[in-house]
Amino acid sequence: MLVILVLGIAGLAAVAKAQQPSPSPSPTLAKSTDAKSESSTIEVGDDAGNYTIISSIEFGYRGLRVDGDLNKYQSDLNYKAGPRLFDSSFLMKSRDGKGGLVDTFLITTTGWGGDPYGNMRLSAEKPEWYRFDATYRRFKYFRFLNNLANPNWIFSPASFSVPPNPVTGEHGYNSRTQLGDFDLTLLPKNEKIRFNIGYSPERYSGPAFTNYHNGGNEFGLLNNLRSHANDFRVGADGKLGPIDFSFLQGFRHFRDDSFINLGPTPGVNLNPALARFTSFTRDEPTRGTVNYTRFSAHTLVARKLDMTARFVYSGATSDFAFIENFTGVNFNTRITGALAPPNVLNSGQYNITGNTKRPNTLVDFGLTYFATDKLRISNTFRAETFQINGGDVYNATFVLSRTTPPTTQTLVITGLSSYKVTKYRKVQNTIEADYQFNPRYSMHFGYRYGTRRIEEILSGYTLNANAPALLTPSDEVEHNHTNVFIGGFKARPASNWTINFDAEHGTADNVFTRIGNYNYTNIRAKSRYAPTARLSFNLAVITKNNSNPSEIAGISLNDFGVDIRSRLFTASVDWAATSRLSFSTGYNYNWVNSDAVVDYFFNSVRHPLGHSLYFVRNNFFFFDTVAQLHPRVSLFASYRINKDNG
Repeated sequence: MLVILVLGIAGLAAVAKAQQPSPSPSPTLAKSTDAKSESSTIEVGDDAGNYTIISSIEFGYRGLRVDGDLNKYQSDLNYKAGPRLFDSSFLMKSRDGKGGLVDTFLITTTGWGGDPYGNMRLSAEKPEWYRFDATYRRFKYFRFLNNLANPNWIFSPASFSVPPNPVTGEHGYNSRTQLGDFDLTLLPKNEKIRFNIGYSPERYSGPAFTNYHNGGNEFGLLNNLRSHANDFRVGADGKLGPIDFSFLQGFRHFRDDSFINLGPTPGVNLNPALARFTSFTRDEPTRGTVNYTRFSAHTLVARKLDMTARFVYSGATSDFAFIENFTGVNFNTRITGALAPPNVLNSGQYNITGNTKRPNTLVDFGLTYFATDKLRISNTFRAETFQINGGDVYNATFVLSRTTPPTTQTLVITGLSSYKVTKYRKVQNTIEADYQFNPRYSMHFGYRYGTRRIEEILSGYTLNANAPALLTPSDEVEHNHTNVFIGGFKARPASNWTINFDAEHGTADNVFTRIGNYNYTNIRAKSRYAPTARLSFNLAVITKNNSNPSEIAGISLNDFGVDIRSRLFTASVDWAATSRLSFSTGYNYNWVNSDAVVDYFFNSVRHPLGHSLYFVRNNFFFFDTVAQLHPRVSLFASYRINKDNG
């Protein structure tokens, strides 16, 4: 159970002087000394030199009690107890637009303290010359769950079997991510030309556990994750005659230096006759670049035909290596003729290098024709293509020995290559019509057609064994065609009542994944009724049905049937009792049924078909209130109930 006590104190809103004060005293300052002693702060909206400064801070304290699995709580929420800074802001704005180097300066923060995520934003501008925006975000990701990657290890003899860990599984994470965006716009008010410069850094680090099967045993390894990326971009927006245009060129560089460095490492199976490492290191350096170009244009012809076009191209390359060095005992290489256990692995090494290239092109073009004041017809065409070309070169060395009889064996495998090419092409066209009967009623309907083609080419060696085998070259091609019908309406039966309805139904002749959209129907309805300016009622319903059949083109697919249905209902009431007191309450219900056929094989034996069933019956109720206790102090109180019977 989680108990959260939150007290938000919003206020400390202050307006302070900046630069030179006004030469003539204001009426407030002309009051008596007694009046001054009550409040010497300038009221919000009053002049304070050339700048007005407004700041606010919301802080509180979170109480926490967790009954049950602490790892489960941290993996789902990871909130900490103690003082918390909800939101804070600092705004400095010039009074007459003559603030020197800056006219507006704003800093806001949220989520600092005991939250797993935090955000800070800075904005500064002098509109006729520049605008600068910066954001910083950090995330703490914790995942240690006993229902994920937590097998029941069955070994022979059975005395070495290992039951599931009651505390956590084999793949725990405790990582930290930091992201930033810094954008500078020059001449932001200039309609003819504006220049953009941007920079976005990313940093990721933290420990993570993973599994590794080698030498005839299973090992749990602690991986030290470490990567970073830098994104630079330049561009320009403007207008050339009747054409609006936008151009952006970006350069992204990234590197990954994750590593593992362990000493003696026993396997999961502690049988002394099986493999164990006496030392183990792994380095996986990766270097890559992504250069991208984006250009878009828009124009309106004779106030009847609206045209928009966009072109995006990116070229990604990466070079990588997988380098392992290890020693151990009873190492089984599974190479024919190699020295089998019992043995000593004096030296083991993998050196796998490779590179990948991925050119990607995206083009879309849209037309909107204003046939009449009430009828609008639009068509959007979109085409996307990419190709992934990758290759690896495998090298391995194993130095094995045995004392009785004295034997040493060196196995060297070099220069075995593997190549893979993936080609993807997608073409899609959507045509829609909107008709406005009158200011209160309108409707829309449309049709979307799409086709996809995927080709995969393989050659070289299968890099799934210590002594890779030559594979049979293959070239496989798959096609997919989709047809989708869309429609809906918007109605205002009264000036204070709005209704929205949208529906979508689609079919496909083939799906690339079992849960792909083969035959689906989505419906969304929303209503808002406001009997007064202070009171409003909101209702919404979303339904989704998606099923993959048991037969396609006469071919039975009983082993792959999937049926997913979901329903979402939301209702809320908002009431502003007074200008200083407001209430909000609501209820959400989420219903999901999923049924997927399971075709299970174990030790090359096919077992009877089963079903993977997943259910959600989630009920959520909330009640919020905000009260302004003082012009500079606000109280926020909240109550939540969440129950899932699925």
